[in-house]
Amino acid sequence: MKRLINRRNSLICTILLSCVVLFSCKKILDPEIIEMPTADNAITMPADVEKSVAAAYSFLRAVVPDKVFLMGDVRADLFSSYSQSSNVRIETPIATNSAAALLNNDGGNWNQFYTVIAQCNLVLERIPNIKGYDELLKRRHIGEASFIRALAYFYLVRFWGDVPLNLKSVDIDNLSRAPQAEVFAQIRSDLDVAIANLELDYGDGDRAVRATRGAAWAIKAHLLGWMQDYAGCEKLCDSVITKGPYSLVADTMNLISIFVGKSREGIFELNFDANLREVQKNRVYNRTLGRPWYKDVSDGGGGSDRYLLCPTRQQLNVMFPPSAVDARLFTWFIRETYLQGVNEDRIFFGKYRTLQLKGDTSSQNINESNIIITRLADIMLLRAEALASTAVGRPGEAAVLLNKVRQRAFATPYTGGGNIQDTILLERKKELIGEGQYFFDLVRNRKLDKDSKITAGDWYQKGAWLLPINQTIIAKSNFAITQNEFWK
Repeated sequence: MKRLINRRNSLICTILLSCVVLFSCKKILDPEIIEMPTADNAITMPADVEKSVAAAYSFLRAVVPDKVFLMGDVRADLFSSYSQSSNVRIETPIATNSAAALLNNDGGNWNQFYTVIAQCNLVLERIPNIKGYDELLKRRHIGEASFIRALAYFYLVRFWGDVPLNLKSVDIDNLSRAPQAEVFAQIRSDLDVAIANLELDYGDGDRAVRATRGAAWAIKAHLLGWMQDYAGCEKLCDSVITKGPYSLVADTMNLISIFVGKSREGIFELNFDANLREVQKNRVYNRTLGRPWYKDVSDGGGGSDRYLLCPTRQQLNVMFPPSAVDARLFTWFIRETYLQGVNEDRIFFGKYRTLQLKGDTSSQNINESNIIITRLADIMLLRAEALASTAVGRPGEAAVLLNKVRQRAFATPYTGGGNIQDTILLERKKELIGEGQYFFDLVRNRKLDKDSKITAGDWYQKGAWLLPINQTIIAKSNFAITQNEFWK
């Protein structure tokens, strides 16, 4: 109890010292940000809608890579600095779940997600008034905007719990936080609209980087799993696996092709293409890759690889025991840094090492790896998790799916013994590390205290898994927004 009180007092001090409280502003979402994406009279024809949908993808691409890596992987204690006392990056204390670390790394700010949502709201508002619309194109645009809005809200509710539910492009009201159940209902409704309007495939050029029916099935499966509806989750996963145009990348030694992007395994991912000016700096790439990929001060440490974020050798040994065979060890991670123990045993994380051949090293806009939101291996393991649950109770089928993922990596098949649910959770950790999944996995399975630095037995009931809300957001709402209980 004393620790909890001290933590809360620390939060209060951090907020008071770091935030400028603007009592005169009464809007949760800055109207200039909401109106910026597209002016009121700009969407008048289908071509305008296409550009506006592209803008929604762009806004999603701006917020997800950093937020989800930091709060989905680093917070799950998968990545750390060189030590806990020297050369420590500002992100490393996120795993301790301290208020200062979360707020200092933008963990209290949801505004960029609402920029995505406002753009989708605007698109959905304008579409019914447009003349001469090809019906198939109209349905696709409706489906895409609905899907992107659902995905943004799904991140919001998993990060902060109750959140404002805004379905207007500009909303001047002081919206309070809607109960999670209402937000879940809206996400589900939007995903059903997406499923009804989107096709399974739109061709190689758009593969995985634009929403499809399979992507909507996959996110809805995750939604139902989060809501503990494992029977519904299992059925949707089955639809993705059996009806979708997806297959595991078969070349085990070329698994990095998944992150180059648009592979047959990809279901939905954020596209980064230098030719389209989509490359960005200070994302997962720059935090995890050192020399020879970035040769200057991109890692924030004057060129010292000590400043990189990566799993420790001990953390890796838990996932990949030295005596075990698993091809992912040398495809997810840089083989030379693992074998040689160079740079004070910094073992580089290498999923996102696809760089432009002639990169802009001065600005670090050189990485072209795609950020994976969901892929077939994720959905296969999610279905295995659902099948192994007590609600579904088909562990034999779960083991088959688990072993298909293991087989691709030449890993030893699971033959029984132990807790199959824990085995599947560990497999998700190994397969999806760096893709922003594991913190959500631990919360969904109610096992956050078993494999993170959040160790209190009542972590779920107390809301320790939720993020705090930046005090500036609370003040701008005229205090219609209230702080999450754990962080008060």
